[in-house]
Amino acid sequence: MADWQVLMAALANATGGDHALDQAIAEAFGQAPAEYTESAAACRALVAAALPGWKLHVGYGVSGLFPYAALSRDEAHLEAEAPSLPLAILRAAVLAGQY
Repeated sequence: MADWQVLMAALANATGGDHALDQAIAEAFGQAPAEYTESAAACRALVAAALPGWKLHVGYGVSGLFPYAALSRDEAHLEAEAPSLPLAILRAAVLAGQY
């Protein structure tokens, strides 16, 4: 079982690509390893495979500086902002993984 708090802390400190973090994400979600921390496409595929029923929306916050990702399912709506789009998606995915 994934330690979601440890994974979220690692993502909170991440600023870019991190192969050890990529491996931890793959293990937490039961998916094949990929360059999740560097690839928005890999993150989208991760969400589709590991979080069925969740709808992903991405964009930029009001300031226009940082990307955000939102995941919604039923009444749940989770958002995360990060220095890069892949990290924003991953932060939101970890929140959703705790449901």
